[in-house]
Amino acid sequence: MSQFLVILTAKGRSYFVSEMKKMAFSLLFSRFFVTLHLIIETDKSEFNSIMFRYIRIFLFLLIISLTSCNQYNRILEEVYNNDQVAREWTNKMSSLSADEIVKYSTEMERVDSLNQAIVFGILDKEGWPSHLSDKANRAIWIVIDHSDLAYRSKYLGLVKEKADEGVLDKTDYAILNDRVLMEEGKPQIYGTQIKMVATIVDDEIAMQLCLWPVENPAALDSLRSTVGLSPVEEYLKTSCDSIGQEIVWDKEKTVSDFD
Repeated sequence: MSQFLVILTAKGRSYFVSEMKKMAFSLLFSRFFVTLHLIIETDKSEFNSIMFRYIRIFLFLLIISLTSCNQYNRILEEVYNNDQVAREWTNKMSSLSADEIVKYSTEMERVDSLNQAIVFGILDKEGWPSHLSDKANRAIWIVIDHSDLAYRSKYLGLVKEKADEGVLDKTDYAILNDRVLMEEGKPQIYGTQIKMVATIVDDEIAMQLCLWPVENPAALDSLRSTVGLSPVEEYLKTSCDSIGQEIVWDKEKTVSDFD
């Protein structure tokens, strides 16, 4: 993948495309103004010659910019495809043996690790690339969502920024934010997270799906509407129909009840 992201200089040092563009633009305009100062008193033909040269350089830099954008789209869209393929087995989990589940889970973890190396490498070095396709932007979010708590927390602010800009849906931020809060042992805000817990039913231990405690139950539907989510009861019903198992929301339960 690195050949799409890095330009090698004559001295052997590698630079990401954005670094090359910044250096080139800085050099271009500093030299332009120095040259312009020197030829301000010269004839028009020399001025046109100089301007033509800088226009050619500018067009070259523009091509680099567009090429890097296209390369990021191809890379990130492939990341998205690989993520989805690695999770196809979860749709038939109930029919799989324990050995098959272990096999598919191991492969999924391998794919996740590779995807994280690509996406986090880009984010840490380049920031969130601009002018990406919807699928490429989705790839970045989904890799963050499928990572561990440390990475989710690290990039949560960036996800919020992109949601505010309209690059991502506000729902994406709400889901990630709730997940981070749940994993930190705190009440969620938007009511998107469900957890499997052990409960006692008729003196026997049973596994039950429960909505993770919410910070402000009375204002939940109002908060959900601000990020494009349906009312919580509708969400629970839809999720119940999809999963095939009842989801319980006990408003009196707190985080400590899930320890």
